[in-house]
Amino acid sequence: MSNALSSSADRLSSTKSIETGRLIVRQPGKLQELTNLLETFENLNARVSERTGEDRSGDMGGAGAGATGGQQGTQGATARDLAIKNIPVAQIMQKKLAQHIQQEAHKLEKLARKVSRSSAPGSAHKLNELYSKIRRLNALIHDILEASLEVLKRFFVRVFIDNQPIL
Repeated sequence: MSNALSSSADRLSSTKSIETGRLIVRQPGKLQELTNLLETFENLNARVSERTGEDRSGDMGGAGAGATGGQQGTQGATARDLAIKNIPVAQIMQKKLAQHIQQEAHKLEKLARKVSRSSAPGSAHKLNELYSKIRRLNALIHDILEASLEVLKRFFVRVFIDNQPIL
């Protein structure tokens, strides 16, 4: 019996020594090493220039094809600039924007009817989101009728000239 107790005590002491052997704590590096590392970062910052040069190539995003580009500014206005220049009067802009928003709301209402008949998981959440968008579109129509000319112009350009989504 004493043999059994001594062997279990040996096993217990050996597992404790294994566990304590795994818990190694490393000392942090010397202060000098940290200082050297910080100096390295400072030197790196001094060597790397963060200034950006202006690309005068005229190709808007190319890698500097300046000699083959030509002079883009003297060729004339772009289609967008011409469309902005020929924006209709405020009443017509309001009417077109209201029609566009009503069409978008009508599409969402049709989709909401379709989703309401669905019994798929998550359809209630999707229906709630659709009704939220419809309410926002209807509020937007009200805001357009009361908006200033500048706001109306910016919204008209965004929707009809830049073809960006309403919401």
